[in-house]
Amino acid sequence: MHVELAIRRYLANALDVFADHSEPAREVMCYNPRALSAAAFGILTRREFCYLSKSRANEYAPDICLELEKNVRASAPLQFHLDIGGGYHASTDPQNLSLSFSPGLGELLLLRQIKRFDDQVRCVYGLGTRFSLVIDNLTALLVNDIPIEATQRYCQELRHLIRSVGLDVAVDVLVESERFSPNEYQTDFTTAIATEPSAADIENVARFIGRPCGVQEAKERIARYQVVTQASEMHLAAIIEGVHMTQRATRSTFGFRSFPGGDSRIQAGEVILLWDKRGAVTPKLLTSRTKLEAQVDSLDAPELLPAPLNRIGYTAIA
Repeated sequence: MHVELAIRRYLANALDVFADHSEPAREVMCYNPRALSAAAFGILTRREFCYLSKSRANEYAPDICLELEKNVRASAPLQFHLDIGGGYHASTDPQNLSLSFSPGLGELLLLRQIKRFDDQVRCVYGLGTRFSLVIDNLTALLVNDIPIEATQRYCQELRHLIRSVGLDVAVDVLVESERFSPNEYQTDFTTAIATEPSAADIENVARFIGRPCGVQEAKERIARYQVVTQASEMHLAAIIEGVHMTQRATRSTFGFRSFPGGDSRIQAGEVILLWDKRGAVTPKLLTSRTKLEAQVDSLDAPELLPAPLNRIGYTAIA
């Protein structure tokens, strides 16, 4: 029982950030666009939000600061687009479990990260930030045959969650299938180089289609992924303005932590809470590759969690 009490205490403390709608104290005020964008970039690269080393993060500084300067000169919120997956969560056990098409603790903690980042930015720039969460569900359809109807349901619930925590003014959801149709994606899979997949590659494909698969199917889906993601990036780039981020940094996108201490993509599994013998509670991404010492239990907490969430997973470790 003491484990559940610790989990509830963690949730209550974590969600306090959404209850605070007061204007943050303005520790620094700067009206020079270049200096202000540098200050915002400094906040973005704090360990709370970024897992990259300072030297690695600074490689992105010129492009990001240029985009932020545009927002400042236009007297607009600082604009960020953050990719968070195809509108579903991969299976944590492809042998037995199906895919999940509902937002969970991972999305809730991501919104907490955005709120905390916005609070800190408002200390130097009163207009704060504007986040668009990007869902590339056409990619999920064309690569993994994930039905649009299922990922649209995820998007509806995600929007509900955003409203529930009071962030609908500052956060929206950009859904690929609402902007484009599958017919607009020129997907010639014969151009892809189909290499022989490793055991890890096959397992990765299996967890994103939600069932076991063989070598040939994995090979074909990996080839699809190469072609479709190129088409998706081209189409989305045409409508994305501002700083483009992903949960794991790429050559063209900056990395943003989805939850405290995290550096992984929440769509790769399910975020749960770990309780250790010291009484500390920390979030962890549970995937098909995670090895846990104890089973994952479910905690019903509708009185704590914002709709449509009502339960989260947790485990106690020795």
